[in-house]
Amino acid sequence: MLFIKKILRNKIIRYAYIGWFVISLFYLYQYILRVSPGVMYEEIRQTFRINAEQFATLGALYLLAYSLLQVPLGITVDRIGVKKMCLYSIATLSFGAFIMAVTEAFWIAQLSRFIIGAGSASAFMCALKFIADHIPPGNRGFLMGVTLAFGTCGALFSGSIVRHLDAVLSWRSATFITGCIGLIIFLLIAFVVRGHDKDKNIALNEKSLKENLQDVLRIFCTSKILIYAILAIGLYAPLSALADLWGAAFLRQKYGLSKADSAQLIMVLYIGLTLGSLILPWFCEKYRILNIAIIVCGCCLLIMFSMVIYMPAFNTPVLVLILFLIGFFCGSEMMCFTGALEQSNKYDSGQIVGVVNTLNMLGGAIIQQLIGYFLDKNWDGTFDDLGMRHYSTLQFQQALSVLTVLVIICCACSAMLLARRFNNLRHQK
Repeated sequence: MLFIKKILRNKIIRYAYIGWFVISLFYLYQYILRVSPGVMYEEIRQTFRINAEQFATLGALYLLAYSLLQVPLGITVDRIGVKKMCLYSIATLSFGAFIMAVTEAFWIAQLSRFIIGAGSASAFMCALKFIADHIPPGNRGFLMGVTLAFGTCGALFSGSIVRHLDAVLSWRSATFITGCIGLIIFLLIAFVVRGHDKDKNIALNEKSLKENLQDVLRIFCTSKILIYAILAIGLYAPLSALADLWGAAFLRQKYGLSKADSAQLIMVLYIGLTLGSLILPWFCEKYRILNIAIIVCGCCLLIMFSMVIYMPAFNTPVLVLILFLIGFFCGSEMMCFTGALEQSNKYDSGQIVGVVNTLNMLGGAIIQQLIGYFLDKNWDGTFDDLGMRHYSTLQFQQALSVLTVLVIICCACSAMLLARRFNNLRHQK
């Protein structure tokens, strides 16, 4: 209650939290468009008559645009400010959604997903930069976790909403409506968030392009930042692959579930992610156990993920619990951003977030495409009742093993980071 009163009484603090909230709506919104193909998996495949590898491109192209633009947008947001970046990005995002809703050609649908990924690319970055600019150290980790929770709530509730719109109208109508929602958020940010000329807390980066590129190269060459980026990939890719693209189809095949039931179970991942992204960063920042927590979460994630993929089918309550725990431990991804931003200053926080998110999302794009590739490579030539390629449980397990290897690498990297920290402490003594 004292914290809430402090926010209400202090104009500076009140603006910081209101501005962060509105920008977080942008992050929530882009998540709706991000996960929608996974919810409408069968309808999209039937409309364009595509196989698994082709369908995977809808997720991979989104992540490709998202990841490749992180560094350029990180430089740009440091130079023009959060408000302008948000407005340009939301306009692009809505435009891509409208194209996806009306196109009859699959290559244009692929292009629209690339545009949507480009429009989404700055959402998380803008929210984190706004936090770095306006929120004092000590509260940032928790608020970053809340930001991620906003996105997962968008994925969680949008799954049901998009699925309902798809059933009542069509997947095209559902996509068009989400494009219209973006225009509403555009107006909110335009009227609520201050530009750099009216906000004393904003320090724009006025370095030359050459100097900015040198800063980016320095960030890429900073071993701690790179390790945290690799850890972010390993901790988040399992949720991204399962929740965004392949999880519902895998559960339908292995557990014999209906489309609606498998989509609902996948949403449990987001419930776990929401709580994990709130609790884990706050707890680790409070007790200063960042690196220890990352390795513990990585090992737990490996166990839970392996149980779902490789063990015999569980009953529904056990499956729900395991999926929840997978999402919960994936919430530790936010600790990787917290660790990377410990290396930042006021002028390059956007660039650091951009570098970490580039590697994170590019890794996710490659992983999603590899899963589709291995599914088609191991396909045995069978078709389902609708004439679409049918993939067995074993084929899904073989393809999803890419994620198992990735999480093992993540655990090894986190152990290396922890060992390095212990060595530094020992030398200091």
